[in-house]
Amino acid sequence: MIRYLEQEEKILTKPLYQEAFFEDSAGFVKYYYSEKIKDNRILADIEESVRSMIMLNPYTISVFNKKYCLDYIVAVATKKEYKRQGYMRRLLNKTLIDMNEIKVPFTYLIPANKDYYLPFDFSFVARKNEYNVDLSDYKKSVISGVKLDIGAAEKILDFINTEVSKSNDVYTYRDIRYFERELKEIASENGFINIYLDGDDIVAYESFWGIEKVELKERIVSSDIATREYGKENIMVRITDVAELLSNFRAGKNIDIIVKINDNIIESQNAFFRIEMGKDFAKIGKIVNTEGSAFVEFAIADFTAWIFGYAGDVKYNIVNFADKSIAKDSLDSIKKIGGIFINELV
Repeated sequence: MIRYLEQEEKILTKPLYQEAFFEDSAGFVKYYYSEKIKDNRILADIEESVRSMIMLNPYTISVFNKKYCLDYIVAVATKKEYKRQGYMRRLLNKTLIDMNEIKVPFTYLIPANKDYYLPFDFSFVARKNEYNVDLSDYKKSVISGVKLDIGAAEKILDFINTEVSKSNDVYTYRDIRYFERELKEIASENGFINIYLDGDDIVAYESFWGIEKVELKERIVSSDIATREYGKENIMVRITDVAELLSNFRAGKNIDIIVKINDNIIESQNAFFRIEMGKDFAKIGKIVNTEGSAFVEFAIADFTAWIFGYAGDVKYNIVNFADKSIAKDSLDSIKKIGGIFINELV
């Protein structure tokens, strides 16, 4: 039976978690099952035991300054004896359809294997955030353990939120609750945080963790002293409500265009959308009677990579336009997402 687990049932996923993610330390697993399951959702195929599962961990994501509670898909796993029998496909399909029903604009993940998610129309939208900078000239303060100084935490959060919002239209917004949990997560792997100061001003934040080998978990550096670089492809996104997502966009000039989205999983957005948009408004609606209409047709995965500003050369069809340049001009007028800063690992 496929269903979302009740709070008291979530612990039943632990044997499968430990089977699938055996490389995770005992300390991290203890942290995960004492902290992360407090507010996440778990969709599972469960009978006598959990045969397959998807965990949906909530984060506050800012999209063009509008804050959404979005699900980061993690701990995707199926018991060995049930693999390659369609269990995960059914779970993922239900997850995406359910998100559409409650008007969630998109969900996201970091894939262990991208090929697993491509058939579900996930697309890469960002590369890993990296900084190559020498911080040895700055004063360093080290934070370890889970004890929280509210004043220091608020200063760190103000630096991070200010920095990541400078050049990113989509980013994880962090509050005190986020930072409390982050300290616990790092501590579960004997980690610590470095804060670098120029006088009284924070100029960089680093977190490290690892039981056998200490590794950099995250680095954020002020744009005043370093330029962000980009590593390997990192974040994949699946749009779950086209209209809700597009309501946040604006265009450089007034446009009125019909876009056909081909979506084989979320039937309700396998549809025609009329996009009316300008510098300070967006009106998005589905239309039914399109006979003879001019429109632009996208597969949902291509549309995702395009609207998130990650790929400009995706495939699309321009249909029934006497002058295709008119359609291209309207599409080009839509201001795509510029910059994504999501660093979470679980």
